Amino acid sequence: MKVELLPALTDNYMYLIIDEDTQEAAIVDPVQPQKVIEAAKKHRVKLTTVLTTHHHWDHAGGNEKLVKLEPGLKVYGGDDRIGALTHKVTHLSTLQVGSLSVKCLSTPCHTSGHICYFVSKPGSSEPSAVFT
Repeated sequence: MKVELLPALTDNYMYLIIDEDTQEAAIVDPVQPQKVIEAAKKHRVKLTTVLTTHHHWDHAGGNEKLVKLEPGLKVYGGDDRIGALTHKVTHLSTLQVGSLSVKCLSTPCHTSGHICYFVSKPGSSEPSAVFT
């Protein structure tokens, strides 16, 4: 697993999560879609998934534009207020990004529908990562 930190707005971050085995990628909180597209092209990966932590505009505000730029994206999140949501998740829901396993953790502290994503590679000694 490779993670590219993408600065966004004035003090936020987006995270491009790359499965190096399959060259599939997910983006966490894509508030600036054009930056996401450029990063995916730079790494020559297929963007398949959006992981949205919560509905606030500075995290989910780019979802709808990104889906227009990259039709077919799966958009995950824990709140119906998330733009372009295609897959609503709950505590301990799981999904795959290539060979990476993503476990959803309900963390209703910042917002009522907040989800953190624990990403790991099963059977690997690579360190896991959590996106909050």
